[in-house]
Amino acid sequence: MSAIDKVRFSRDGDQFHYLWAARRCLGLLAPDSGLIAVSIEGASPREVEAGDPVAAGEKVIDIAEYYGSEEIEKASFVRYLQLKHSTQYPNDNWVPSGLKKTIKGFSDRYRELERRFGAENLKGRFNFGFVSNRPILPSFLETIEDIISGVATCHPGNLTKLKEFTSLNDLQLKSFCHLLKFEGRHQRYRLQRDVLGQEIKGYLVGDDVDAPVRLKELVTRKALSESAQHPTITKSDVLRALNATEDRLFPAPLRIESADTSIPRAQESDLVARIMESSNPVIIHATGGVGKSILSQRIAAHLPEGSVSIIYDCFGNGEYRRLGSPRHRHKDALVQIVNELATNRLCDPLIPSPAADNTDYLRAFIQRLKQCVASIRGRNEQALVCIAIDAADNAEMAAKEFGDERSFARDLIREDIPDGVRLVVLCRTERRDYLDPPPTVLHLELKPFSRIETAAFLRGRFADASENDIDEFHRLTSCNPRVQANALAQELALPDILRALGPDPTTVDAAIASQLELGRLNRL
Repeated sequence: MSAIDKVRFSRDGDQFHYLWAARRCLGLLAPDSGLIAVSIEGASPREVEAGDPVAAGEKVIDIAEYYGSEEIEKASFVRYLQLKHSTQYPNDNWVPSGLKKTIKGFSDRYRELERRFGAENLKGRFNFGFVSNRPILPSFLETIEDIISGVATCHPGNLTKLKEFTSLNDLQLKSFCHLLKFEGRHQRYRLQRDVLGQEIKGYLVGDDVDAPVRLKELVTRKALSESAQHPTITKSDVLRALNATEDRLFPAPLRIESADTSIPRAQESDLVARIMESSNPVIIHATGGVGKSILSQRIAAHLPEGSVSIIYDCFGNGEYRRLGSPRHRHKDALVQIVNELATNRLCDPLIPSPAADNTDYLRAFIQRLKQCVASIRGRNEQALVCIAIDAADNAEMAAKEFGDERSFARDLIREDIPDGVRLVVLCRTERRDYLDPPPTVLHLELKPFSRIETAAFLRGRFADASENDIDEFHRLTSCNPRVQANALAQELALPDILRALGPDPTTVDAAIASQLELGRLNRL
């Protein structure tokens, strides 16, 4: 074998290291992993207070993973790893003599950690791992299991070598072996490259062929001398490598006022029952101020146990008309919804990509919905995923205003929604045509307050309101919940509120305008 061939085989090992580490870094994006940092070529400098690092065994640590915190005392779990790759002998077993340096380095670090923090504080919180594409000698793995189990081993020679390599007493050796894990037969570096590409696709929208290269390059840089003081990779680092930032994962948060103080609507049970029965999208429509946004929040209470309901707010307290905070685009709405679901550990996160188009976002969205259904139905087969799109008409209006062809809502109601998902779109009655809904969509109307609902709402503020007061309040507010809420928010006595509303009912928009003007005059 020529000297240059040896160099090439060594480079294969480097590639295995970088690709495998890059795959582990994707765990930083998973909401349920708990992984907060991955250190390359040694432990994190933040493990302990400055000036007192744990130096023992540093040379055998290729990767260190930190869960919960980079500080050892605060971390829920720390994993130290060494990686080894062989191009020439991928099927040859690792024998104890070949693992001597690894085991000695790990045992030295174990001893130092035990001295500082105590053996009981290490159990279940630390792991020393060895990863290779080569297999591990089975008898050696059996010896480690025998030590952990406390039984006489059938391989005394291996036991002798372990004691020699570690210089630990019997009790320490048993505790150390509890934390030791050897993983052989991992895929060779060329397959690692393919797997990294597939795993990244699970997070990204569309087909960004350069994303695996950028992520591996991040790991490579962290292995160089320039990163000696900052060898760790965090979630924000991975996102930057994928051309994203944290704020782009949640670009359009909910701005709807909480419905905690709202009264139950008489229609709620029937409307949600119709929603649950329909495998097609549902449009709930009403005039302005009737309570569509409040209803969107109350749906969850009527769904089967284990269900999840996500509300997407197209209006955003008026933000939808701002160029800097759009809510009508696929790359904002669908990413926001998916990542809220991902936060609930129901699906993979969704990272926006400048290379993706609307079709890519819709495909990724539907795929994530399928993951969500599989997650919740593992606990209850009747559970549902409900996606409520509030003020969808505003999204379509914004799309037209900004010169976009259509909003995400208009496209979404035409998609083949997975079984177990209920799509609810809320909009004003007179604007349903904006969404150009297909004939399969189910239309349900949310009615204004009944007199009983008005009575409950009014007496929530004025407990002694008379029947005549209720009649007048119901009539003068046109039975409209928003008009009633705005009237009661004036902090006036009930007779003054009725006087300000009268003498005749007006349209909803006129009533709201009048109340706004009254509020302005009261401030003068």
